[in-house]
Amino acid sequence: MAYVSAALVLVGLVAAVNLLLTFGIVRRLREQTAELAALRAGGGAPVMPDNDVAYPAGTPLDQFITTDVDGVAVSSTTLGSRPLVGFFSPHCLPCKEQLPAFVEHARTRPGGRDGVLAVVVGTAEETAEVVRQLRAVARVVTEPDQGQVQRAFGVTGFPGFILVEDGVVAASNFLLGAVAEHDTAAQPAAG
Repeated sequence: MAYVSAALVLVGLVAAVNLLLTFGIVRRLREQTAELAALRAGGGAPVMPDNDVAYPAGTPLDQFITTDVDGVAVSSTTLGSRPLVGFFSPHCLPCKEQLPAFVEHARTRPGGRDGVLAVVVGTAEETAEVVRQLRAVARVVTEPDQGQVQRAFGVTGFPGFILVEDGVVAASNFLLGAVAEHDTAAQPAAG
């Protein structure tokens, strides 16, 4: 009889621990669902201290040299004094959602495609459609994950948008709107 009582107490304790863990998981899933809904709705993401996807404003740009999809050399010095840089992954839903806005902003930006760099991460087959959309408005580079251009900008996620002014990051964010506002506000002073 003592064994049965001990077994019942043990099963009860295991069930109680399981219930507590389940409540914790459900709470975390609710938080993540709310964060995802905010991102998809386009209303800014929750403000977090580590929401940068690239080097923060004020960081000097690291040097890099690569070749774009047209076979032309691209480096940190050939982008001009105020390049806009976008990082995309063909498997990233937020990248697909923000791509048309990036193309439109790049199309209306003074200086044409030479002042805009788009970096698409993946294989040639994976990146073909994104490259096709970007090619008319930007110099496009494709590279594997954690390639040299991503490392030069400190990119840790996608999409990533960076505005560089005189070799220093002026703005960076995973939302184009934040960087585009800074870019548009600085254009009359630069133009």
